[in-house]
Amino acid sequence: MWTYPKSVSLIAAELCWVCFVVWFWSLGSFLDSLVEPDLRLSRPFFRFALAYPLVYMGVFQIIPFEKLTLGYGFAIFPLHLFAMFCVFFDLNFVSKSLALAETGRAVSFYDYAGAFFLLWFFPLGIWFVQPRINRLYANASPALSS
Repeated sequence: MWTYPKSVSLIAAELCWVCFVVWFWSLGSFLDSLVEPDLRLSRPFFRFALAYPLVYMGVFQIIPFEKLTLGYGFAIFPLHLFAMFCVFFDLNFVSKSLALAETGRAVSFYDYAGAFFLLWFFPLGIWFVQPRINRLYANASPALSS
C-alpha cells in the first residue's frame, strides 16, 4: 500500500493555515476600516498576531518532534502558549470589530461572544458570520468606491 510522505500533510496543513490567515487578515482590515477611529482596536498587533502562529507552525513542523529534549520542550512551551494567545487575539479582534462595525458603539464581550465562538469553530461558523460581513460590505461598497 502506498503512503504519502509526512511532508505532504505538513505542506497541506500550512497551506490551509495560510488561507485561514489571509481570510482573517481581510476580515480584520475591512471591519476595522468601518469602525469609528476612536473605537478601533490595535491593528499593528493584529497583523503580528496573524503572522506569528503561521511562522511558528512552519518552524515547529520542520523540527523533528522525536528529537525534542527536556530542555527544548520547556523552551518551546511558552512559544506555543504565545501562538495560542495570538490565535485567540485574532478571533477576538475580528469578532469585536464585526460587532463594532454593526453597532457603531462600544461593545462588551457579551455583544460579540456569538461571533467569537462561531469564528472559533471555523468550518461551521463561516456560514453564519460571512453573510453578516457581506451585508456590511454591500452597505459600505458605495463609500469605498468613491
